[in-house]
This record gives sequence, structure tokens and C-alpha cells, in this order.
Amino acid sequence: MTSSALWQPGSTLGRVAGWGAVAILGLMGGMEPAIAQSAPDSGTVDLIEVTGIIDPPVEGYVSDRLAGAARDGVEAAILQLDTPGGLEVSMRSMVQDILSSPVPVIVWVAPRGARAASAGTFITYAAHLSFMADATEIGAATPVNLGAGGSEALEAKATNDAAAFIEELAVERDRNSVFAKEAVRSAASIGATEAVAMDVVDGKASSLRQLLEVIDGRATEVAGRGEITLETWDEDAGAPSVTVRFQHPNPLEQILHAVTSPEAAFLLLLAGMFGLIFELYNPGIGLAGILGAISLLLSFYGLSVLPTNWIGVLLIVLAVVFFVVDLQMSGLGVWTAGGLAAIISGGLLLFAGAPPLALPLWALAAGVGASLLFFISVMTAALRVRLRRPITGQESLVGLLGEATTDIAPEGTVLTKGMLWRARTMETGIAAGSQVEVKATEGLVLLVEPLGEAGPPSTT
Repeated sequence: MTSSALWQPGSTLGRVAGWGAVAILGLMGGMEPAIAQSAPDSGTVDLIEVTGIIDPPVEGYVSDRLAGAARDGVEAAILQLDTPGGLEVSMRSMVQDILSSPVPVIVWVAPRGARAASAGTFITYAAHLSFMADATEIGAATPVNLGAGGSEALEAKATNDAAAFIEELAVERDRNSVFAKEAVRSAASIGATEAVAMDVVDGKASSLRQLLEVIDGRATEVAGRGEITLETWDEDAGAPSVTVRFQHPNPLEQILHAVTSPEAAFLLLLAGMFGLIFELYNPGIGLAGILGAISLLLSFYGLSVLPTNWIGVLLIVLAVVFFVVDLQMSGLGVWTAGGLAAIISGGLLLFAGAPPLALPLWALAAGVGASLLFFISVMTAALRVRLRRPITGQESLVGLLGEATTDIAPEGTVLTKGMLWRARTMETGIAAGSQVEVKATEGLVLLVEPLGEAGPPSTT
């Protein structure tokens, strides 16, 4: 299992960010189910796909679909599992739902190349029946607690707790308890063939059709119903005897689950800060500010779920500060170099305590490239536009040079930009033919001052 909050519920920051994201996405219609489904007939099997980190959105999705399966009286619920691990609090909730389900729950580690690592090992052990596709693996369930501050006592406590829990699951489902404890204490991991030979899982199935065939006739004990024998295959027809109902997360669940990937959380953090910085330099509640705020909320939610090293987050924020400083100094210098060093260091440290969830190098490279592009190109252009003298309206006259065509004492006329303007001065008087500079405007009257010894104006 891999999470900085592995042995504790989510942080306050994560809950606030999560609920903020839920509120925003809910207003956008994200709460609607992905697919409207009618109640199944008898002989229906639900296929619930579970991929990625085991987090609160996944736990909620599985809990809801298992409740629906029980309500609709399906033959069985199949969890197609492929996970590197996740939060203990979410994993335990899923295990409780499986243990108390009145519908047989079958964990199927698939497709080929999938894994049931860490939290996935516990979920597989909790299932009424479990199967693995070829070229899949299970194990490596040693708990990782980045929030423990390196305390050996706390690490031992977490490991002993996890070992006792998975051993009880092994006894409950009559599975190999020796490997279960080794997976927790020594991070042991095995492939599908060995898992079947060691009675870690009930068999192999590399396709859904094959799975429905091998589970047919299997008997299992379920909560509140006693022993149930599955009927999923028609021997005479040589085809499944059940209808498969495919379950999918709704848009909100998909978005919240997607942002718990390391690359998404990292890139959303940068995008959020870029959006807010752009909005600050271009005042007004615009699209950049709105998207930046949403990106930050989603990033904070993802970071609160992932095994985040918050020193890495601080380094990334510091890198953005360095880029802003160099932007103000109008050049690429030591601050930009410091920003690059900080963002690279922060990215490498961000999830360093959990190797399976380490930030991919392509995401780090993309973040560095996007930062340079944003500050060197986008923000530089935005600053030039902001500081550029207006070219239309009366404000465009301020700062221009002109020539007094009459004495200005205190009013007269001035020629600038090829046009005659009424002018006024606060000086004692300006002689005709003198060069003047426009300091301000009052309606259609220019407020001017003598230019002194400056060269002839180029704007008249």
C-alpha cells in the first residue's frame, strides 16, 4: 500500500479541496450517472472495472455498484482489478463491502499485465472467489506511511496491523496465509501461475468468457444467504448463460479518480498557479483565474490522497516565485536557474517515498518545459501588452512631444500628431515655437509643460 495518509483518514486540506471540486463539477453536471441502466433480469453478472489507485472516489464507486448489484439481485459481481495500491481507509471500506455483500464478489486481476499490488492484495484476499489473467502479479503489500516521520515503532505497528488483517482474510476465505504475511512483511510478490499453485487465488482466466466458464458451478458462502452455487455457463450451448452488465464510473468519479495520478496532480498544481498569476497580471475575473482555481482545487485533492512529500510541493511553489522575480527583472538570470533547479528537485521529491507512484520523468519534463514557455513567452508578452502606451483615445497623447503654435499663457494651441489641440500649462507661460510635452488631458484640452533643451519632436 502506498500513501502518505495510508493509516489515517484524508487530511482537512484534502476534504476541503475534494468538496470544492465536487461542488464545482456538480454544477457542471458531473453528478449524472455515466450510463443509465435498467434493472437486470435473472442471470445477470455485473462487471465493475477498478483501475489505478484505490482512493475515495474508487471506494465510493465500488460501494455504490455493489449496493446496486445486491438491490437488483444479480448472480455475481466481478471486480476487474488493476491497481498499484492506495489508501488503507479506502481499501478497508471496500473489504467491508465485499465481506458483507449478499452477492458473490469475484476479483479478477486482468487484463494481461495487470497487478493487484498493495491494497489490491487485500481486496483480492477478501473476495469470495479470485482469479488472475496470465502475466499478472499480486503482492508487495508492505505498508508505507510517509507521515510517520521515519519512526520504526510506528512502522512496525502499521506492518503488524496489516499482517494481522490480511491473515484473518486468508483464514476467512481459506487462502494461503503464509504468502499473505510475507506480502506484508517482506513485500513478496508472485505471478499468476505461482499464485494458483500456492492457493493464493482460485484459478486463472485470461478473458471474460473464460472467467464465466471457470466460475460456473463454484460454491461460496455469502453474508445472510449461506452457500450459493454460481450458474454462469451453459454447457450444452458452449456459451455464457448470463448477461454481463458493464459498470462504469460517472463523470465526477472519473475526474476525481484521474487527478489522483501523480502526473495529473503535479501538472494541475502548475496549471493552477499559472492561471492565477496570469489573472493577477491581467486584472479581472477571467477564464484564466477560474480555470486556475479549479486546477488548484483538483490538485490539492489529488495531493491529499497521494503519498505526497510536502517539501516537494514547497519547492515547486518556490520555483514559480523565482520565475516571477526574474520576470520582473526582465531577463533570464540566476532566478530562472534557481527556479529550474527548484522545480526539478520538487518534482523528484514529490512522491519519492512510494516508488510505484513516483512522478514519471515525462511529466517532470513537461512541467519544466511548460514553466519556461509560460514565463518566457506568455507572461513576457502579457507584460508588454500591459505596459504598452495606449494607441487610441486621449490617453495615447500622454507623453507625446509637440510644438506650441501660439503663446500658452496659460492657454494656447499645440501641434502634435499632425493636429492642433487646445493646450494649457501651469508654468508662467510658454512662447510660440517652444517644444512641449503632454503630461495629461482634461477632456479635449492638453496639459503641457515646456521641454527645455530637448531635440526637435518627431511626433509633429
